[in-house]
Amino acid sequence: MSKLDKKYFGIILIGIIALSLIGLFVSTQPSQDKIILGINPFPLSALVFIADEKGYFAQEGLNVEFVNFQTGKLALDSLLGGGTNIATTADIPITLAALSDQEFSVVSTIAWGNDISVVARKDSGIIVPADLKGKRIGTTSGGGPLFFTHKFLETNNISVEDVSLTYLSPSDMVLAIVRGDLDAIIVFSPHPSFAKEQLGDNAVIFSPENIYGETWNVVVSKEFVINNPESVLSFLKALKKAELFAENNRDEAITITAQRSGVKASVLESYWDILNFELALNNILTDSLILESKWAIDTKISNALAVPDFNEFIDSSFLDKINN
Repeated sequence: MSKLDKKYFGIILIGIIALSLIGLFVSTQPSQDKIILGINPFPLSALVFIADEKGYFAQEGLNVEFVNFQTGKLALDSLLGGGTNIATTADIPITLAALSDQEFSVVSTIAWGNDISVVARKDSGIIVPADLKGKRIGTTSGGGPLFFTHKFLETNNISVEDVSLTYLSPSDMVLAIVRGDLDAIIVFSPHPSFAKEQLGDNAVIFSPENIYGETWNVVVSKEFVINNPESVLSFLKALKKAELFAENNRDEAITITAQRSGVKASVLESYWDILNFELALNNILTDSLILESKWAIDTKISNALAVPDFNEFIDSSFLDKINN
């Protein structure tokens, strides 16, 4: 073999060794399952933010792609339409989807609390809840604030027909009340704080604790549950780690949530302790779904004739594995 041949042979040999080492490196890296997550990036999604920020999803072998929506209902709509695999949403959208015979699985509640408030303009003559009669009120369509609106008005002896309801996205609601296009808005946190900040002394806020406590849930498409059960389990394992982190690291949990949700840490600090961040499936959710179903049928919001059997939509098998 000539010197030139030896030279080329050496180069080829080095190349083969290098490629082998690269292949060995790649083959030893943990594979990651991809999940497309539809999420409303607001405070009740705290455990998801923490799981991502602390690397818990990656530890569980997941590559989670976030798709942001202004409401949980829009996130659930995307899931039902095949745009995402998993969604975070409140109980009202779940109720309405079940009444419409959609297919999905609720695998865990991850937060709950009284995070919906009424913000009204004093210069619209609103000082007490009864003053809302005859006023222009903005809320969301098909979400927790709509249920809250009906129950809040009912509690204060005001018929829905006695007000002018407008359905808007949360951010548009804030703009509308600040401009004076609306007299009041009924929406989940942090938007009441945003509105109050801009209205200043012209704002009056009603935050009753006995009207409706919103739950925040993880919903998975039926197809994804069937075809990717291990990914669903890994997703919840990552959230369980986040739950433990939030329990033991309150200040850092608030900081992470503030950064990811765009809500000031000082605002979160003011109501963090009234929220519950825990993986669970219990009667808080099921009782709400049944009550909301009756409401949706009675008010003709849904054309369904009977309350669904929610056992068909709730899958506790994943939490059972985590807790046992």
